[in-house]
Formats: sequence, structure tokens, C-alpha cells
Amino acid sequence: MEIKRKDIIVCGFALFAIFFGAGNMIFPPYLGVQAGDRWFTAAIGFLLSDPVLPVLGVIVTARLGGRAIDLGKRVGWKFSAVISAICILIIGPFFAVPRTGATTHEMFIAPNLPSVPPFVTSIVFFGLTLYLVLNPGKVLDYIGQFLTPALLIILAVITAVAIVNPPAAAIATDTPELFKMSFKEGYQTMDALGASLMSGIVLTDLIRRGYTDDKTQVKASIQIGIIAFICLALVYGSLTYVGSTVSSMFTPDMDRTAILLGTVETLLGGVGKFLLGLGVALACLTTSTGLISTCGNFFNDVTDGKLQYKHIVAVATVIAFAISLIGVEGIINVAVPVLTAVFPIVIFLILASIFDFQIKYNGVFIGGVIGAGAIGIIEAINLFSKMQGGNALGGLVDKINTFPLANFAFEWLVPAVICAVIGGLLGKATGFGGTREDTYREQAIREEKRKALENA
Repeated sequence: MEIKRKDIIVCGFALFAIFFGAGNMIFPPYLGVQAGDRWFTAAIGFLLSDPVLPVLGVIVTARLGGRAIDLGKRVGWKFSAVISAICILIIGPFFAVPRTGATTHEMFIAPNLPSVPPFVTSIVFFGLTLYLVLNPGKVLDYIGQFLTPALLIILAVITAVAIVNPPAAAIATDTPELFKMSFKEGYQTMDALGASLMSGIVLTDLIRRGYTDDKTQVKASIQIGIIAFICLALVYGSLTYVGSTVSSMFTPDMDRTAILLGTVETLLGGVGKFLLGLGVALACLTTSTGLISTCGNFFNDVTDGKLQYKHIVAVATVIAFAISLIGVEGIINVAVPVLTAVFPIVIFLILASIFDFQIKYNGVFIGGVIGAGAIGIIEAINLFSKMQGGNALGGLVDKINTFPLANFAFEWLVPAVICAVIGGLLGKATGFGGTREDTYREQAIREEKRKALENA
């Protein structure tokens, strides 16, 4: 079947809009302020984390079958369900969704209605979220049709003004390990954790458009991913540059939302700040509604309906409301250790799954996950300890930071590869973990059972 260019462009922009959560805008300007005249290095680090990894995740998952649990299936179906659930909780009620409510308050409510406390904003915001999740309609579709283009226009104007008439020259900086810091800042968008879910959305839309052949779906997914990548790279790269133009006016110890608001006010004045705040608030509402709904559908699906959708979304919304009260910076700080533990595992799965058809033994995936996970968990424990004023496992972390590629935030990669090789050798010698054929045979059986339940 011939792939229509219009379908690729429409789906590509749709994928871009899904990944382009309004809350993600607060990170690139902050990096620009930190990087100053080295903003390009910061941008490359951030872009490798997002959008490169999320787009790869979408494409790889499409090749594997298109469901969220497909990404980790070579490790084991139970593991796949657990890691998928963890990712859903992270991008749902634990971090990403609470941040949408907190961002709405700090970007729109607080600057315009300073007397309104955060808990009032969150009550209204998450009340609307729960209502829209339980009563889906066309409102969010209409908002989405106009909101993303409007935000892009505002961002384009901001970038143009910064290029034509920069507020000041970018300062010279000596931020240590800038690339590594920028790459890990990209963790906070959490897009890579949701990539496997987004792949399912893309495939569903392609099937609706008549693309039913597997090879055509994968080919179309690659083209869609390229469109989304280009759009995201332009937006995040531009915002990083914009941040560098105000690096002499703001400091890295300021809140990320304050830096973004201050930058927009400097470039476009109070009207620009108001319009951006309004756009961000509406975009955050659509994002929170979509993510809570996704969370409800996921847990309803993996439990075969034992957990009811309306109960899941109600609990998730209450959790998100409570966490939102600690504010954007509080949520970011709490998320750092968790993301540090989870991201190496997810990145390894994405990279290894590129070669899924060439890797015979599942032990390769099992070993790699163990290696990547061990490093991530050690670093996460150390970060959590530092938050409490301690330095647990500090000596071990110092040793890890001497590993190859540590300066690029890939200190876990060599241990993961070594463990993957060991796992593969064990698989060949003893049958440890089984083979690719075993996994796909079990997948076929699972699909037959799932279809039988749906038809019952």
C-alpha cells in the first residue's frame, strides 16, 4: 500500500503534539541560562534525551507489535507488565500529571491572581481533569486543534525576537559536565517512558487510515517519527538558545517556571507572558486529562477489567492533586532519583530492541536490564540519600563516574553490555531465559486468549 504524504504529515504533527507537553517548555530555557554561550552543547544533550529517545521508542515498539508491554517482553511478560506499570505511574499520577497542575498555577494563576493559593488552583484543575476523563467529549479536541498551533506561533515570535534583538549577549560559562547534565535534564520530560504507549496510539491511527500491513505500518511510523523529531528539535533547540540570551539576567538557582516567565516578559512584555500562561494552562489540562485516561485504560486492560476504569482514574486524580501541592521544583527534585533508576533500563530496552530480530537469546535482554538497572538503582539511592543530607553509596558512585562514557550520562552502558553478553552466553549454554521464538510463540498464545475474551 502506498503511504500518503498527507497522512504522514498529519500523524507526525499529532505525535509532536502528544510529546510536546506544555510543561516541557520550562526545561530548555533553564538549560540555556545555565549554558550561556555553550547553549548548543546543552541543546544537543537535551535533544538526545528528548526527542531522539522517545521517537526511537515509538518506532521500535511499532516493530515489536505496538503495545506498551511489547518493549520489555524479551525479559519476560511479568517484567514487561511491571516496568510498563512503573512508567505509566511516573508519567501519570506520580510526576507528570501533578506537574501539569503545579505548572498551571505557577505559569498562569500566580502571576495574574497572586492571592489564589496553590491548593485552590489544584482543586479546580484536577476537578476539571476528572470531569473530562469521566465525560469525554469534543471540548479537548477543539482546544487541541487551535492550542498547539497558537503555542507554536508564540514560541516562534519569542525565538525571532531573541534572534533579531537579543536582550543581552550570552555569558561565558564553565558549568561542569554540561552535556551530561543536559541529557539528564531531558529525563524530566518523561517522554521516553511514554514512548511505547504513544506507539500504540500511532498504530491505531494508521490502521484507521487503512494501513493494515505490518511492514507498511513500521515504514510509516519511521516517517511519522522523523516529522515529530524535527518539530521537537526545532522547538527545544530554539528555547535553549532563547534561554542563553537572558543568561546574564537570570541565574540557574531560580525556578524553571520563573525563568520561562521572566524570559517571555523580557522579550514580549506582559501581554506575551499572559498569552503564554493561558496557552500553557489549557495545554496542561489537555495533557493531564489524556495521561489520567491512559493510566485508567492501561490498568483496566492489564487486569482484564478487574480494576474498573472509573475507580482507577478517580484514585489517580486524587494522588496527582496531592502531589501537585509541593510545586513544580519540588516535583522535579523528588522525581530525579526515580528517573535516575528507571531511565537506564528503558534506554537499554529501546536500544537493544532495535536489534530484536538479530538477538536470539533472551538472556541478552535480561542481563542488560540487570546491568543497567543496578547502576541506575545505586545512583538513585545515592541521590535520595543526598536529599536527606547523607551520602549513601557515595564511594561506589564515585567509582561508577570513572566508567567509560560517564561524561555523557551513559556510565551504565558498559556494565549493561557486559551483563548482556554474559546473559547471552548463559542462554546459549543452559537455555537461560529462552529464545526469541519462545517469546513470540507465547505472545501468539496470549493474543488468541485476549481475542477470545473480547469475543466472549
